[in-house]
Amino acid sequence: MLSQEFLQSPWVILILIANYLLMLTIFFVQRNVGKKKHRYDERYYQVNNRAKGRTWDIMLVIMLITWPIVIIFDGISFAFFLLTILYMLHCIIFGVAAAFYQSKE
Repeated sequence: MLSQEFLQSPWVILILIANYLLMLTIFFVQRNVGKKKHRYDERYYQVNNRAKGRTWDIMLVIMLITWPIVIIFDGISFAFFLLTILYMLHCIIFGVAAAFYQSKE
């Protein structure tokens, strides 16, 4: 079930976990400094929300383009099902978020 590369070097997962912890630490330090310097005003949130929205739109197009490429080169295998699950999660999260924000207005 596990890939041969992973079985030969499982320590890579430890490096990834350490990297995630480092990124999380940097995020909280940066957030704390930003709050003290009042960087997070209304304009910041408006720009970031618009950027996040466009990012999701672009990601949806990228996923729809990579789907046939994965089928052509890899066949219907784990990568195909992973992309399908990511696409379904993307749509479900979008629907839940849209319903949530629609109910707030």
